[in-house]
Amino acid sequence: MKQNVIEQTLTKEIKCKKGAELLSMHPNAFSRLRRRYKKFGIQALIPDKPGPKEGSPPKNRTPESIEDLVCDLGMFNPFMGPIELADRLFDDHLVTLDPTTIWRILKRKRIRYNLDYTPIPKKEPTLYCLDYPGQEIQLDASYPFGRSRDICCFSAIDDCSRYVFGIMCDKDNAKNAIKLVDYIIARSPFPIKRIRVDNRYGRLLKWHCESHGIELIENDPYAPTQNGKIERYHRTLKQRFFYAKCSFQDDMETLEYKLQLWLQYYNFKRKHTGYGMNKLTPREKIIKIMFQELGNTQMKKVTLTLQPYIF
Repeated sequence: MKQNVIEQTLTKEIKCKKGAELLSMHPNAFSRLRRRYKKFGIQALIPDKPGPKEGSPPKNRTPESIEDLVCDLGMFNPFMGPIELADRLFDDHLVTLDPTTIWRILKRKRIRYNLDYTPIPKKEPTLYCLDYPGQEIQLDASYPFGRSRDICCFSAIDDCSRYVFGIMCDKDNAKNAIKLVDYIIARSPFPIKRIRVDNRYGRLLKWHCESHGIELIENDPYAPTQNGKIERYHRTLKQRFFYAKCSFQDDMETLEYKLQLWLQYYNFKRKHTGYGMNKLTPREKIIKIMFQELGNTQMKKVTLTLQPYIF
């Protein structure tokens, strides 16, 4: 239809004003369409696709400088997810960006989330979280730099709030495990009821815990899933602390100093996205539970009546 009308105006069979009326167009718009047809041919009559044109980004697109910053953080921190990268952007660069936007940037730039491969199906884990802080503390040790150095990090994590305790030691034995238990009892913001450990510390640790009124639970052999929270914490500890903020040449005192500073960040500032945490820090989770328990406490009724007294 358009092509026939324009051809008739070009051969001067009809006037441009009449052609504009046939196509229900303004005469000026019809003249522009006629000039484009003479220059580009039939392609001028094909409407463009909706949305932003090639080479012109949409108005709400993230600036290129921030996209480069997200790509650098994504490459140099491969174990950080979009939520943690968003927190890192705000803490280090005061840039507020939605985690979904970060995910799309990393996928569009082909930094992560390549969907060309077929993922291996995994068995869904059984997630759980205890109700109160101190119901169970999972205790374990790890060698962050391997067993080539006599440096061992004893750690304990609360099952409910993810509140963490840690000290640096030279060996993984019952003596150092008792040292960590004493450290937990002295500094814990909540009472300890149970401690879960692997079955390699013997009766000495059990007697020590029972003397403080703490129940000691030993895992079954070759069953790391029974204390999965401390095992997962060891992975975070190595990747975010030892490999990122420590050196292989650091001595024991330096590592202990750095560890306590990092635990302050972990317990008081780092938001957790694990099961039952809802992006709360361990300190916020403890305070929330304590206030809930305070609100559920029922006060005894007091009868304000005069009592007769005989002198």
